[in-house]
Amino acid sequence: MLTPLLETRGEIAKELAEAISRGVARRDTGYAAFHGCLDWHSAVHGVWALVAYSRMTGDRRYDAFVTELLRPDRIAAEQALLRARPGFEMPYGRAWFLRLACEHELRFGNGLLRPMAEDVLASLVAYYGERRPQPRRGSYHSDSWALINMHDYAAWSGDRAAVETIRGWVGTHFVDAEGGCGYAPEAGHFMAVATNWAWLVSKVLAPERFDRWADAFFARPGLPRPVTQPGNWHHHGLNFSRAWGLWGLHAASGSPSAKRAYLEAYVAHFREAYDEAALWRGSYEGVGHWVPQFGMLALQPLFGP
Repeated sequence: MLTPLLETRGEIAKELAEAISRGVARRDTGYAAFHGCLDWHSAVHGVWALVAYSRMTGDRRYDAFVTELLRPDRIAAEQALLRARPGFEMPYGRAWFLRLACEHELRFGNGLLRPMAEDVLASLVAYYGERRPQPRRGSYHSDSWALINMHDYAAWSGDRAAVETIRGWVGTHFVDAEGGCGYAPEAGHFMAVATNWAWLVSKVLAPERFDRWADAFFARPGLPRPVTQPGNWHHHGLNFSRAWGLWGLHAASGSPSAKRAYLEAYVAHFREAYDEAALWRGSYEGVGHWVPQFGMLALQPLFGP
């Protein structure tokens, strides 16, 4: 089931990185550092993917390029931009920046992105302090995706106050939310809703309690099935988006049968997206500037923590 992916993971990562690097290097916008990939958030997760690729594989071919791209003066300009525009890339792009900051520190260890990341985390905490997160929101407004990255960054950076605040929001608005699983909010969109929701909940519940919660959550209609005919450009990324959450559920579960079900669904979603190259390496405007990055995040767990 998983063996073919494990055996080819290096080749797959290399192919994804090659496509990503071409987009990151472009000057599609006027932003100081994140100027490729058509828009700011796609450039952020493009840079994240190149840093992640380096750490995953040990292939350093993009390190010098990333270092030049993320010069301190350019990061200072990006930090000033976000301070001046509080609603800019809120919450989606800012959540991706937290993931980039953590990955960059793990790879380079120089603290370059920490000051900006602290600003970003504070802005996101303030944002959710003023509004109720909604589990069924998707795409650029996905509260599950934002809170996943906020939680992971705060836990990694040792911000206990932020972790407790975030866990409180998850317990109130996600663990106790009624209605169960549904895939209608994902139709035609790029961001998984149900699996991200469950992945977020898995971060705050012990395995046994989480498995009981997930059994009820996925009771009807069950785990998702891969999208085989995307309805629009955004829909091309949904299989990768679901895949990273399915792996998160596989890792969090304490039930052997549930772990196997999550793993089977993960492999099915990853293969459906990757094996048809046009879904991630086709039109630059439609998919090429962003879908390979989603693939890198879905692939990353196969390289270890």
